[in-house]
Amino acid sequence: MTISSLSKMVLGVKNIVVEKVEAEQSGESMQLIIHVRPHKRDMCRCGICGQKSPRYDCGNGVRRWRAPDLGNGIKVFVEAEAPRVCCPKHGVVVQQVPWARHHSKFTRNFEDAAVWLSLHLSRKAVAEYLRISWDTVGPIISRVKKELSANHQPLDNLVNIGIDDTSYKKGHKYITVIVNHDTNTVVWAAKGHGKSVLEPFFKQLSSEQRLKIRLVSGDGARWIKETIDEYCPNAEFCIDPFHVVSWCTTVLDEVRREEWNKARAELAKEPKKKSGRGRPKGGSKQKSAAEQRVEAVKSSKYPLLMNPDNLNEAYRAKLKQLLLRNRRLATAYRLKEDLRLIFKLNPDEVSAALDKWRRRAWSCRINQYVELQRKIKRHKDAIIATIKHGISSARIEATNNKIKLSVRMAYGFRNIDNLISMIMLRCGGLNIDLPGRCQDF
Repeated sequence: MTISSLSKMVLGVKNIVVEKVEAEQSGESMQLIIHVRPHKRDMCRCGICGQKSPRYDCGNGVRRWRAPDLGNGIKVFVEAEAPRVCCPKHGVVVQQVPWARHHSKFTRNFEDAAVWLSLHLSRKAVAEYLRISWDTVGPIISRVKKELSANHQPLDNLVNIGIDDTSYKKGHKYITVIVNHDTNTVVWAAKGHGKSVLEPFFKQLSSEQRLKIRLVSGDGARWIKETIDEYCPNAEFCIDPFHVVSWCTTVLDEVRREEWNKARAELAKEPKKKSGRGRPKGGSKQKSAAEQRVEAVKSSKYPLLMNPDNLNEAYRAKLKQLLLRNRRLATAYRLKEDLRLIFKLNPDEVSAALDKWRRRAWSCRINQYVELQRKIKRHKDAIIATIKHGISSARIEATNNKIKLSVRMAYGFRNIDNLISMIMLRCGGLNIDLPGRCQDF
């Protein structure tokens, strides 16, 4: 095998001319410099669109691009001239080179390896392993994502989608994500949340694409429903059962806190009896009714909010005692459980069951449940559609977990565009292979 063929294998590029290979000393380590040039047919092409363009000048002269390291940590560089061309569309830009992307100091193989490692390691580990700056990994991710997205059309054939927002940073920093339920991939993401953020997604769709959307799942936010009604008249809005039950568990927790504060206030009003010297006669001191109510409500959050099937014997006994001693909490708990069981009914029975549940919530004399039944009345059609079509937001919630995992692995993202690029690479169906695994020279 010749030096030229070996150099092309190291760089992962075939359509280049290797002029010479030399080694130079850099401090205590060695560097391998591969001098190359493109074939004549690949010269004088725009670095952005690849169109053949007239030469403008020599640019900054000879440039170097970092390539993947060789064994024992030997750095490899590609050295070549980088003249500028005058593109009719993009103006004066650096000419295209087959071994690197535009505006990059690294070869394609190097960037592909960096992105593949970023999907499995933290950015700190990737930067240390590849011996590059911490802030260099983010732009590499964006460049690779941009190139892979050129031939990827995630907005075609959208039928069932899910919309949700998730926080990516402290201080109420949110990102809106849209998932295709049929392919389980992210098709769009943008910074912020609200109708003004979601509208650009539907505006970039054609009228035919918007009419094809049949089901849209969300968490019941008003801005999602208003946007769907405006841009997708044929779509049915669905609310995930998890979010509906979470509304009820939030209300139940508010009632629990009220009962806990009420019981403590009653206990504080009781006059404290002075105890005599020594131990009380007849064994332990008998507890008052107020003290028993405080003990019953104390530490009751877990048995009240969890599903009864997931409770152990101790928690079941505590729940049974609590429901016997506190009628208000017992009513709130049964309303929560009855609402949860509605989602297991047949679609034909849901409407009547919801109406019955709303009448009970209206007459229970608990203000929080009265407001909740009004909210469920507004979303009744969405709840029925959810049960009818069997759609849920489990996939989009799983995507949100992957987004938070990506943020933790990277120790946070300063640039939101780099975060969106990472989301599309991890969850958007853009496949990135580790360089050198499937190459045939």
